[in-house]
Amino acid sequence: MRSKENPRTRMGALDTRMFVVKDFIDEFYNKTLFQSGKVVNPDLTPSEIKSIFAFEEEDKEYPIGKLGKNAQVKRSAITNMIDCLEKEGIAERVRDGEDRRVVKVRLTGKGRKIRREFIQRRRKEVEKIFSKLSEKDKDSLLHHLEEAYHILQKI
Repeated sequence: MRSKENPRTRMGALDTRMFVVKDFIDEFYNKTLFQSGKVVNPDLTPSEIKSIFAFEEEDKEYPIGKLGKNAQVKRSAITNMIDCLEKEGIAERVRDGEDRRVVKVRLTGKGRKIRREFIQRRRKEVEKIFSKLSEKDKDSLLHHLEEAYHILQKI
């Protein structure tokens, strides 16, 4: 009966479900950030942690624009986040070897350590949450998440 559904009703349901998923993901990352009362780094904001994960590979240098795209924020926002990470000794700006006008950013040893620690906590939290599911449910969830990802890429 989907073809007879009111498009507004369907959009309302989609909107509601998207917020439920967003809330779940927010709660998941908050648990990961503040696992057992210990913050990954109490001086970092969630936005700054997000900017650490804009580095797809921890040992690679990235142009600021690429980091902004990866973090899904404007260039001015990522520039401010990088400034904060630099002050904390987590990232550093470096001149491109081929074109001195180009400035890239890389994680420092401290930044790589924070990134690894967060990934480790996130994986433990994923294991804990999904240990409650059967293998069939895990496979189904993975399939549907991949499907949702591919659909959302079209937007």
